Amino acid sequence: MSQRGQAVSSSQHQREMLLEAATAEFAVNGFESTSIQKIASAAGVSKAKVFYYFDNKEDLYAQLLDQTLRPLLAPLESIPQASSAESYWTSLKSGLNFAFEFGRNDPYAAALIRGLYRRGGDSESLQRLVGRGRAAIGTWLLDGQQLGAVRTDLPVPILTEAVVGALVHVDRWLASHTDTDVAANDLLSSASLAALARDALQQRTPSECVAEIAYAAEDVPRKTNAYLDVSATVTRRVTMRNGRHRHPVPSFDSEGFELITAPTVFTQPPDDTEARATYGEIEEVLRKRLGAPFARVFDHTVRHTERTPGRRPPIRITHADYGRGAGVRRLLELLSHDEAERWADSRVVVANLWQSVAGVVHSTPLAFVDITSVHDEDFIPVTVHYADRDGEIGYYRPNEDHRWYWFPFMRPSESVLFKTFDKLPGKHHWSCPHAAFTAPNSPKELAGRRTSIEFRILLAFEHDLRGAV
Repeated sequence: MSQRGQAVSSSQHQREMLLEAATAEFAVNGFESTSIQKIASAAGVSKAKVFYYFDNKEDLYAQLLDQTLRPLLAPLESIPQASSAESYWTSLKSGLNFAFEFGRNDPYAAALIRGLYRRGGDSESLQRLVGRGRAAIGTWLLDGQQLGAVRTDLPVPILTEAVVGALVHVDRWLASHTDTDVAANDLLSSASLAALARDALQQRTPSECVAEIAYAAEDVPRKTNAYLDVSATVTRRVTMRNGRHRHPVPSFDSEGFELITAPTVFTQPPDDTEARATYGEIEEVLRKRLGAPFARVFDHTVRHTERTPGRRPPIRITHADYGRGAGVRRLLELLSHDEAERWADSRVVVANLWQSVAGVVHSTPLAFVDITSVHDEDFIPVTVHYADRDGEIGYYRPNEDHRWYWFPFMRPSESVLFKTFDKLPGKHHWSCPHAAFTAPNSPKELAGRRTSIEFRILLAFEHDLRGAV
């Protein structure tokens, strides 16, 4: 080793010896009762050597805390993103348990933390540590909001201050009730603290809210070249019911829509090939779930709230994908002659499977009208001219009888299955009206972010319609 290298090594060794001696002195005697001379003597160096490495006692104390508490702060500053709301809360419990074990396994670190609060004021060292914690906690809370785990009725900065304040005061309390013979987790369990934090921070989902929904105006074009032209609408304020809170839960057969586990989970928007590769799995799941002997996924669409050329936006006008007879015509268009003949006299249903493909849906969810509250006269038929055919869709007039539902904070692991056409609706309407809307109290940080995919499925049931009225 060169002479310069030996000098650097010796200097580094002296600094480490000073920090080691300071750790013991501050931990045992506290900040006020510890002198620079005591630290120098314990390290076997002169007092002047201490000031060679550190500006003053406060600087030594701050650097000591930074080094000692780095193993505790580093995980907080590099928390990996959770994949779900439940795993998010599990990580909170694990993190608090780690912090408690850290104090138990490193008595000097625990003593330094106690001494930090026993100094009585908001010292520079304390504020430095709190600042680091505040930045990390803010990022952690925003991740929780994006997952639908953390409440969004309050902005992240306020939640951050609340969490930081709570942690500081809990630490102060523990510092005043613990000594070298009593560990923090002998007074308070990490599990109970995690439960308290979850209760305070977890997302609130109201049973209902008031929202603005777009309906069709009477002068809406009855023929169009643009699919679902929304140039003529009227807005109504409606009561939006939380489908998660309804008992019994809405069902595909009764209300025309239901929340199910997604057959395939997408963590990012799929390309066309990736989406089509899931068709078979979706068909199998729906055949089993609905008891349908025939299921055929024939199309899909990815929608984005970000207005980028070539992307299809969510549809905000209340609409039906098919007119009264359009579903049967779609059967004839999609199936071979033999397949069409096989199911011609059966109950034909066209369904839509809708889900998020880019995180939790916050600001632009899809809402549904209970099919039993829809009147046929609410429907406005519209002919759409496509390049290869004419199709029939429909808009809806406002009606105070409509019962609206939505499922707040839809996760990629969830899908909504809803009817877009039923050949045998019985006494009810043949299609489930639906529309995207702006959810009230959506956090500004997450506003306008929604990427979803919808699969269109043709279903047939062994219900013989010959002779049916």
